[in-house]
Amino acid sequence: MKNKLYILLGITFIGLTFLLGSWGLTESSEGRYATIAKEMLVNNDFINPTLLGIKHLHKPPATYYITALGYEIFGINEFGTRFFMQIALIIQIFLVFKITVLLYKNEKLALAAALIYTSFPIAIIAVRTLTTDAYLTTFILGSIYFWLQYKELAKPYLLYLFYLFLGLIFETKGPVGFIVPLTFIITHKIVYKEKIEWNIHQFLGFFLFLFVSSAWYLAVINKNEGLFDYFFNNQLVERVSQNKFKRGKPFWYYIAIMPLIGLPWLFYLPFYFKKQLKSILKEKKTTFILLITFAILFLILSISTSKLPLYILPLFGILAIFSAIHLSESNETFIKRTTAIFIGFILVLTFGVVIVSFLNLDIEISRIPAIIIFIVFTAIAFFLNKKVSTTNYLKPAYFGVVFILSLTLSANHIFKQNELKVNSIKPIAEFIKRNNSENGEVLVYNYLLPSLSFYLNKDITTINHGRYTTERETQFETNNHWEKNLVNYFSEEGRLRILNTSTEKKIFLIKRKKDQFPDTLKVLQQKLKNKKEFDKFEVYY
Repeated sequence: MKNKLYILLGITFIGLTFLLGSWGLTESSEGRYATIAKEMLVNNDFINPTLLGIKHLHKPPATYYITALGYEIFGINEFGTRFFMQIALIIQIFLVFKITVLLYKNEKLALAAALIYTSFPIAIIAVRTLTTDAYLTTFILGSIYFWLQYKELAKPYLLYLFYLFLGLIFETKGPVGFIVPLTFIITHKIVYKEKIEWNIHQFLGFFLFLFVSSAWYLAVINKNEGLFDYFFNNQLVERVSQNKFKRGKPFWYYIAIMPLIGLPWLFYLPFYFKKQLKSILKEKKTTFILLITFAILFLILSISTSKLPLYILPLFGILAIFSAIHLSESNETFIKRTTAIFIGFILVLTFGVVIVSFLNLDIEISRIPAIIIFIVFTAIAFFLNKKVSTTNYLKPAYFGVVFILSLTLSANHIFKQNELKVNSIKPIAEFIKRNNSENGEVLVYNYLLPSLSFYLNKDITTINHGRYTTERETQFETNNHWEKNLVNYFSEEGRLRILNTSTEKKIFLIKRKKDQFPDTLKVLQQKLKNKKEFDKFEVYY
């Protein structure tokens, strides 16, 4: 089974990295993280992250560090931005396999869990644009794996690795990331009535955790007064209890989206638990521990005011194991039906892209690559259907991977040709480069476009007119140097700066089509003779 696992990892890696850097950074999260990592590397300051020249201390730096490493290896580009995200997913798949082996002592079941995890749409979505969640999930799975491995082998180095990964969780997303491994560990100890172990290695491991988790926080708090209170109240308490970051969703939000981001596997699980719930609760073994862990975590995430789809990514390792167990206990009819569903997904997706390429729609798709994708994946699907017996419960999981790879390559092909449609402003940056002089100025009205600075390799000026809270963006600054990067329109000084902008040098004024310029900016707009439209943006120059 391990050979099949390595084949899976190799094929998935090739599929993930093919054309990975072919489309521009997307706004806003990817553009923000990528620009912070770039500024960190260029400025050689790994303590105080900045965004568009302004201190940005809202999140711990692990994601920025990993991204900066990608830039060191591959250059400051889209591929360098995203490369280690793909490595993170490969590691997640490997860890799901290893954790399942440790829990159930069944490599075939573990391979099924790894295949299913690979085929979850959310797992792929999480690594196509730069976010913190893929790295966080990798460290969470790693911490659980090393804890289980330590319990089995009792080798001290495994315990140190467990504490190291806990520290990396903290440096990726703060204390909120602890919820998953600690819930699993506490549930495991309660069910099996295990005593809390304490020895010299636990003691030293805990200090390793403290060092890794606190190193950046102590360094940055030392240089920025009032930062401890901000981390505790704003980033922990208020994020959970208040809709401060405009991510408020109803309690049932995750119930509604989970089947879609985990299709089709999660549609089956309610029927499985309807049949097996009593026996699971009665036996109180491994599946019981996973179920209780999942239920507690799902409840916590549902109660939390702040909700985004990727916040539940760490739970999909458990869901992959549940789905694998269900698949292993399924009859031949179910295997045939699920395989047919995936074949249908593959055909509808790939042939649908071909059809769209022939239609006169507001989307560009090259026909030849679309046809090649359709032919290749159709051939793979029919080959697998003949090669793998319906008595092998892994068959639908194989097809799940084929489907997700067809989805990935189709998406790469579409993203490459439709950058503006996927919220990348790279075409705007390229236009400015072609028409700009070295001393030109770029102004963006009431919208944050960090990737514009990323591509132009220069400072840009954001004019804030209420979309953002200037005080929040500049709260860590101790002087007024930020004013060259951010203009507060509500201040008299800000409006005067706009009015005094010299048109003797090249100026590019960018706004969204749906926004209306206030009077002061209308004066500047009238000085600019040309206009070019880019999907939902307008550029005056």
